[in-house]
Amino acid sequence: MCMQYINGSKKCIISFHYIHVILQSMYDLFAEIILPLKLQGTFTYKVPVDFARNIQPGHRVVVQFGRQQKMYTAIVLRLHKIKPELGIVKSILALADEEPVVLPMQLQFWQWMASYYLCTLGEVMNAALPSALKLDSTTIIELDPYWEEAEEELSDREFVIAETLRHEGPLKIEDLQKQVDIRAIHPLIKSLMGKGVILIKEELEERFKPKKEVYLHPANDMGLDELAARGEELKRAPKQQEALVAFLEIMALEGEASRKEVCEKAGVDTSVIKKLIEKELVVAYDKTIGRLSVVANGPPLGGIELTPVQQQALTELEAGFEKHDVALLHGVTGSGKTLIYLHLAQQAIAEGKQVLYLLPEIALTGQMINRLREKFGDKVGIYHSKFNDQERVEIWQKVLTGEYTIVLGARSAVFLPFQQLGMVIVDEEHENSYKQYDPAPRYHGRDAAIFLAHLHKCKTLLGTATPSLESYFNGRHGKYAYIRLMERHGGTALPEIRIVDVKDLTKRKQMKSHFSPVLLDQMQHSFDQNGQVILFQNKRGFAPYLMCVNCSWIPKCRNCDVSLTYHKHSETLRCHYCGYGREMPPKCENCGQVHIRIFGFGTEKIEEELPIFFPTIRVARFDLDSTRGKEGHNKIIDQFQNRELDVLVGTQMVTKGLDFGDVNLVGILSADQLLAFPDFRSHERAFQLMEQVSGRAGRRDKQGLVLIQAMDPEHPVVLAVRDGKWEQLYEEELKVRQAFHYPPYTRLIEITVKHIDRALTFEAAQWLKGMLTPQVSSLVMGPVAPFVSRVKNQYLQSILIKIPKDSKMLPADKAAVVTALEQLNQHKEYKKVTVVVNVDP
Repeated sequence: MCMQYINGSKKCIISFHYIHVILQSMYDLFAEIILPLKLQGTFTYKVPVDFARNIQPGHRVVVQFGRQQKMYTAIVLRLHKIKPELGIVKSILALADEEPVVLPMQLQFWQWMASYYLCTLGEVMNAALPSALKLDSTTIIELDPYWEEAEEELSDREFVIAETLRHEGPLKIEDLQKQVDIRAIHPLIKSLMGKGVILIKEELEERFKPKKEVYLHPANDMGLDELAARGEELKRAPKQQEALVAFLEIMALEGEASRKEVCEKAGVDTSVIKKLIEKELVVAYDKTIGRLSVVANGPPLGGIELTPVQQQALTELEAGFEKHDVALLHGVTGSGKTLIYLHLAQQAIAEGKQVLYLLPEIALTGQMINRLREKFGDKVGIYHSKFNDQERVEIWQKVLTGEYTIVLGARSAVFLPFQQLGMVIVDEEHENSYKQYDPAPRYHGRDAAIFLAHLHKCKTLLGTATPSLESYFNGRHGKYAYIRLMERHGGTALPEIRIVDVKDLTKRKQMKSHFSPVLLDQMQHSFDQNGQVILFQNKRGFAPYLMCVNCSWIPKCRNCDVSLTYHKHSETLRCHYCGYGREMPPKCENCGQVHIRIFGFGTEKIEEELPIFFPTIRVARFDLDSTRGKEGHNKIIDQFQNRELDVLVGTQMVTKGLDFGDVNLVGILSADQLLAFPDFRSHERAFQLMEQVSGRAGRRDKQGLVLIQAMDPEHPVVLAVRDGKWEQLYEEELKVRQAFHYPPYTRLIEITVKHIDRALTFEAAQWLKGMLTPQVSSLVMGPVAPFVSRVKNQYLQSILIKIPKDSKMLPADKAAVVTALEQLNQHKEYKKVTVVVNVDP
């Protein structure tokens, strides 16, 4: 308060600052915020009076955090008026948006995910929000204006930095580093700060920038007829006249015209448009446009016709949804499950709801998006990791505003801001691609989708030809509605499946490289019938490893305990765990001999050898190496769909729901490789992969043929694929799982301890096991080194906790895990290790 005399009388003037303080004390409001950091819990910040009326949960806010007062984009979780008892409460610096970008239902979903998968809310936030919605914090260096120059206090390099800042003004730290050409600049900056020479401040920059394009409009709101009449003024400037005519034609057809369209139509550059603007014929303005390409579509579908068998399955589904929130549709490959999905999606959209349609692989979205857009027009969105950050934000906003009524996506689509979610469809629900491994949260897309639907009080449909054992178990025991669709669409017969005894053929020396005679004969027969062939080998590269025939030396990764895979296309050896690569060794690095042989085979070798047997065929690979880039998947799929290819050689990517009408032969080149994987799910997954890839054959009028090459033709899994005895296989597998306490009878929590010091890793894992055993009521196994015991130069030790499925101790056991990890982080030595927690591995 201040006193002042006005016209001779004493008056009291209350400063605006004082009013602000009074209001702040009257309306103290605090926000619990989520920071994008791996830190437990939330953090309390004071809400300034200026923001108090507008701020809501889900808002992006700007805050300072940590000793260095670095600025972060945070999300408001909740608001309250309870002042923290300890410490000074910092204030929120700014609201980043007028409206919340995260909905209340999403915040509940984030909290569930952090709790269930034992990670932090910050890790969930990082996974959920597109990177472009996180503001960039940039460090700016500037001279302190109060610094009194004393050059003798500065070293030569410090003086160079100070002089650069004097002449250039404030600079980003990376720009300053380039200007002074000093690599180790951070110690110098710290020294200059201590001497009071420089100041450091943080500036925030919005990453998302709407895409804009220059559009043209008649100047002075002229009508098109008036503007056309003024075109007579341009007789001596023919290019300008052509540009004006092009502008008028586009305006007449579309109602608006971009500068780019006018230039392309008239065949002129932007300088001609500039002349029209100078002559006040047109004006230019910036218009925000989308980055997302939209396929031209017909009108949305009026109705979807189902066969009697499909209609019966749909009727059973609708009845099942009356009693259950989740239904499992078990339909053989080619049975038309997609048509049932579309029918249910259409029902939800007709009720004004949104639909989430999950697929396990980006490769599948290309074929499916065209089908959906044929049915539902431009209301269909697509969301996966191949989109850049700017495109992801545009999709996020279209879902948030309800512009997209159906979203097709990979597992990350569960994080989108659905306003009115009415149906969740999880296609190929058995796929392990739905599981996120690194970084946290290590969630399963199918299970997360089921909980998301529960929050929105809507139904979830799981669809597959080869159910996961967990889903099959839940369907069989009444937790899910369980509907079978055991007939192919149109009555087409399931493919004939034959087993080829590779061991016997090898003994008789009848194998031709990795191809059996019957496979080569059937491929020729397929080509003669104008058919296409899919060959499945679940190993990319040319060969899994090289070996010296003289001393058995094998080139290994310098960072991981694995052999290097030979890639002939690039003549390199590569590690598929860390990415390390090296050139092919000209000779053995152990004995010096040059007799180095390749062992095993991958997709690259198959692709190279096929033209030896079939010189005129067109072959392509479909694996991780050949599909890099945003359109890599779609390009190969389109080529095969358009009959530009005869043979598609692929890894498990070819097994996942692709629909090609002319494939009449599928060859599985090495069934044994699938069965030998050291995992309790190896038989289940081997069956699923072989059954799924078999389903690519004969999907239209003619019955297809599948040839399974195996060293052990009597293996129960191989026989189950041939004979269609999946139910018998599943029941036997369930007995084994129950006997050894594996899902679906237990829940698993895998804890992996990592460090570059092998001894420290083992000691920390032993200590952690000792802390867990008395606190956890369930079975604690390990620690043991996993199959690959060193990855990225870190040694690994694994602990496995088996919790009975119906046990009420799950929350208590998870809390014990969190407590043990907190104690580990406080240990003087063991806090150095990295710990990864994987729930439901």
